[in-house]
Amino acid sequence: MIIKSKQIIERIGVFHNSEEELNSNIENLMKDGYSGNIRLDDAAYKRSATAFLDVANEDESALLDRYPGLKIHHYLKSRFSDSPFRYVLYTEHEKIIEGREN
Repeated sequence: MIIKSKQIIERIGVFHNSEEELNSNIENLMKDGYSGNIRLDDAAYKRSATAFLDVANEDESALLDRYPGLKIHHYLKSRFSDSPFRYVLYTEHEKIIEGREN
């Protein structure tokens, strides 16, 4: 076995309250050495819906207790059903903390 590289990676999940905030936060995270959104590929990221995280099955008050200030977005219908649709804007990012490559 030949190990080519070894890394310790920090992964963070980030909620955003608006698309403008999402774009600003990602820009700042990347300046701090984090990756772009790893939940999606680059082509998918260009469509704003790709950062949606469906929270329709979550207890809204419990989410707001856990994450004060979090904005939960509401739509009366989703494009897939007539049921109410609730979502938050959510991305994940990685940063190499320590590593080496041979």
